[in-house]
Amino acid sequence: MFKLMFKHFKNTLCLLALVCLSPAALAETSPEATLRIEVPFIELHSGPSAGYPVVSIVEKNELVTLLIKRTTWIKVKNKRGIEGWFHEDALLSLSKDGQAITQNQISQQDVIHRDIEAGVMYGDLEGANFYNIYGGYAFTPVFSVELSAGKALGSISDSDIFEIMLMSQPLPDLIVIPYLGVGAGLISTKPHSVIADSEDRESTLMSGAVGIKYHIARNFLVRAEYKLSLALTDRDENEEIQTWKIGFSVFF
Repeated sequence: MFKLMFKHFKNTLCLLALVCLSPAALAETSPEATLRIEVPFIELHSGPSAGYPVVSIVEKNELVTLLIKRTTWIKVKNKRGIEGWFHEDALLSLSKDGQAITQNQISQQDVIHRDIEAGVMYGDLEGANFYNIYGGYAFTPVFSVELSAGKALGSISDSDIFEIMLMSQPLPDLIVIPYLGVGAGLISTKPHSVIADSEDRESTLMSGAVGIKYHIARNFLVRAEYKLSLALTDRDENEEIQTWKIGFSVFF
């Protein structure tokens, strides 16, 4: 029974890892938003304010690559590889494939090129109320690493969970962004005192997760996730743990 369960879990993790790793080529070839300047010129500043010095001039009909947006300022890269900022009021001077650029297109690029993401979630861990906080760093628009800490409050026992996960967003351009994750951690379980012959126990945790994210406004995301974990115990059988949770995060 244990061997069959472990084989099933191992196959699930391998499948998730393959799916996570496969988007690398996709990320390399994902088209960037290229815009055409349709006014005589635009000045690019070294920072997101008119007080920063002008580093380059983009002339009419020149293409620029959209990089990121901070408040009302937008960062682009011109054909010479020079990066600079201009105010969003100039958006009316840009087009993509003949269509005016919208605020939603700019916001989506902000999500894709985020660096830091942190948030809180609430859900269910095998019938117990589960509270979770996490923080992550994005290496690329597709891959990120995430640290999390959680607390499960149940009627029989309470548990503390600490994990590190490798996360992948294979399709970061979508409005609803799917993601996958694999990782490991520790689960420490403390039975309530009313239970006889019970002991505190600590187990290694192996996990695979799948979820979705949705950009609701400015720097905020709503997120929902299902996670399947295997606690490697010193008993005859290991323990399978399922977690459902939903929450909010901010990104920078």
